[in-house]
Amino acid sequence: MMAVRHGLFVALVLLAGIGGAVMAPAGAAAFTCPETTAAGAPGTALSLSDLYSGANDVTAGNRLGELMTDLRRSGMKPALIVDHLIGAYCPLVAADGTLSDQQKADRVRRFARLVTGLAYVPTNPDEVDVLVQTALTPDLLRQIDEAAGRAGVTRDEWIERAIDRQLANP
Repeated sequence: MMAVRHGLFVALVLLAGIGGAVMAPAGAAAFTCPETTAAGAPGTALSLSDLYSGANDVTAGNRLGELMTDLRRSGMKPALIVDHLIGAYCPLVAADGTLSDQQKADRVRRFARLVTGLAYVPTNPDEVDVLVQTALTPDLLRQIDEAAGRAGVTRDEWIERAIDRQLANP
């Protein structure tokens, strides 16, 4: 349990540092990627271009899973996996001239949350949880929170039950 807490703390510190590094204050320089040279990182450069451009969610998710497995097999610790993957992904986002600096920062931040969640999942669980992110309006989120409160469960438990009910009776 202590190792999990330590790992989550490291992830939060890493995300805070990356969030601060990619978010430029008003009037500051343009979007730049943080320095992410990881000691102990594998010598081969990662190719994440298929995660950024031209891949659907399933293809990108599969490729990210393969990369995560390869990095774990190499003995890399979760914090370094996150650092390494963000270091490979951020330049792809930075080079996208169609995005504003804020959009670039948001995209890297979402990717950082995703890979952090994946990096800290146990390597051999019996059942692997899959994190699904979706944008909800504040009004819908309030309704979900109220329904979860009435049911005496957490938001996540309520959403999971609602999905299970819907799948059982489409």
